Amino acid sequence: MRSQFALLFALSVCVTPALTQSLIPDLDAPGTRGEMARAEKKKAEARFDAMDNNKDGKLSREEVAGKSAYLSDNFDKLDSDKDGGLNWEEFLGHKRWPK
Repeated sequence: MRSQFALLFALSVCVTPALTQSLIPDLDAPGTRGEMARAEKKKAEARFDAMDNNKDGKLSREEVAGKSAYLSDNFDKLDSDKDGGLNWEEFLGHKRWPK
């Protein structure tokens, strides 16, 4: 079950946000799905916060450099609002888990 959720989380980063909306479990989903969603959100928050050196709520190109090859290589594509930084939703690739 854990590997299935890991696959879903990986897909959320790679697949278009419209498609992933239906694949990402809600935080209040019943049973194991909800528990796993909350655990993965907590891990994602820790990763985001660890990279956000200046604590402005966004990840700059410099902040992700050397910490995440995927974010560095795809920064321009992930920065959907083109403001030069990745906010929480851009980092996750979906809007289902508010920060």
